[in-house]
Amino acid sequence: MTINILGFALPVYKKTAKRTAEQTLEFLGMKDVELSIKFVSKKEIQRLNKEFRNIDRVTDVLSFPATNCKVGEKLSSGEYAGDMALCLAKAKQQGREYKNGTKAELSKLVTHSILHLVGYDHIKDEDYVVMKDQEDKIEKYIKEQR
Repeated sequence: MTINILGFALPVYKKTAKRTAEQTLEFLGMKDVELSIKFVSKKEIQRLNKEFRNIDRVTDVLSFPATNCKVGEKLSSGEYAGDMALCLAKAKQQGREYKNGTKAELSKLVTHSILHLVGYDHIKDEDYVVMKDQEDKIEKYIKEQR
């Protein structure tokens, strides 16, 4: 498994992101895939959000899948899952707002993004329920690994 961590963030946040990505992929049975996580500024994530989604505002995380993986389908060993752009400033803000802390919020965002990379979505209500259920199972799995 290769998790590329790019951009500026304190080592504790890079470690949290990497560990969460590894555990999420392990839970999904995709131990041998590759992905990149890039920490970006509010300005950069807003630019990316506008360019790729035509939404001109800051967001917490964006996912850029490298495959057309379907929900429940597993990526092959060595396959590149894709890239995520993660706004640490937004994660910190949400961690305070939701009272769960920066590391917990960061972990949620990494898991959420990976699920997008492997085919999950939440456009329709029924898809949201499936994705949220998977996020909850992964969060429980990660807590059990500590």
